[in-house]
Amino acid sequence: MLKSKTFVKKTRSGGVMKIVREHYLRDDIWCGSEACTECKQESTVLQKDACIESNLCSYPHYLIPDTNVVLHQIDVLEDPMIRNVIILQTVLQEVRHRSAPVYKRLKDIIHEKEKHFYTFTNEHRRETFIEREPGESANDRNDRAIRVAAKWYSQHLKMFESDTDGLKVVLLTNDQGNKQKAEESDLLVYADIIVHRLLAVAIGADSTYPDLMDKHKQSALCNNLNYRHKMAQYAQRASVAFHTQLFFKSRGILNEEGFVLFVRKNAIIVLIPKFGLEGTVFFDGKDKTAPNLVYDEEGPTLTIEQHTFHIFDKVKVTISLDDSNIQHQKIRMALIDPVISGVSVPAPDVGPQAKKPKLDQ
Repeated sequence: MLKSKTFVKKTRSGGVMKIVREHYLRDDIWCGSEACTECKQESTVLQKDACIESNLCSYPHYLIPDTNVVLHQIDVLEDPMIRNVIILQTVLQEVRHRSAPVYKRLKDIIHEKEKHFYTFTNEHRRETFIEREPGESANDRNDRAIRVAAKWYSQHLKMFESDTDGLKVVLLTNDQGNKQKAEESDLLVYADIIVHRLLAVAIGADSTYPDLMDKHKQSALCNNLNYRHKMAQYAQRASVAFHTQLFFKSRGILNEEGFVLFVRKNAIIVLIPKFGLEGTVFFDGKDKTAPNLVYDEEGPTLTIEQHTFHIFDKVKVTISLDDSNIQHQKIRMALIDPVISGVSVPAPDVGPQAKKPKLDQ
């Protein structure tokens, strides 16, 4: 089945371009369960006897976490006890866009055969694909897609209920609105799994590892999680900075057009669309006489000598790598246009890049 969406888009030159987006839907995407005899599966991932040691859900069940549960409880999902989990395509795509480190950890879990994590491409199965409704946000549409896929799994597995000892599907979410709508659709739904696990243990309704109930070890665990999260953020930022510097290192000084994103008291923040790069052009350097600066917070605007900068003004700047301090290399920007006496710099000659010499065989 083919669905298509057609719309028109105005180009930069003022023309109109027609765009057609096609979306293919299929009926033969597997559910991945050993219990299923309807899907023509070459291999299965989800176990027929899907039992997890829990008094909260004593019956066999598969877990379907929403995006927020994956993002905030990835450590819980990595636990060896958590098995037979369905990761929807909608969730996988959202996680990839919102957190690269969590996405990598989730992909690693999916590749562990003993964990029995199955990726279900709900966006391409005819029964589980949904269109975004008018006025509906992208987040609400994705939440609805998760509920639709969970309901389809629940109804799909009911056909084999006599052979699976009541195998069910449990949706995990920490969104109160999503939880309420799922319950209205007769879905089994639980909020954040670790919170409910600890609460159930506290009232004697469930059992867990003794270490998980020790407040000192629990505190150490939380501190470790926070530390790992902080280090992952630092590593991500350092990686972006390193590869940006590596990109400009061999390109010398570049002249590029950009737009003013923000105005500060002594600088402007410039966006270079060609590279998706943001940089700061300072006007009060230590090695030169400071020009006459007038900052208007209400605008906001910054007047330098006789020129006033506004947000979204078009400018031209130089981009270069400052490697004077090898341990703290930085991307530098300097103003070329508009030309302001004592502030802007002359446009350097930009010739063709020299080819790298070939290595001797």
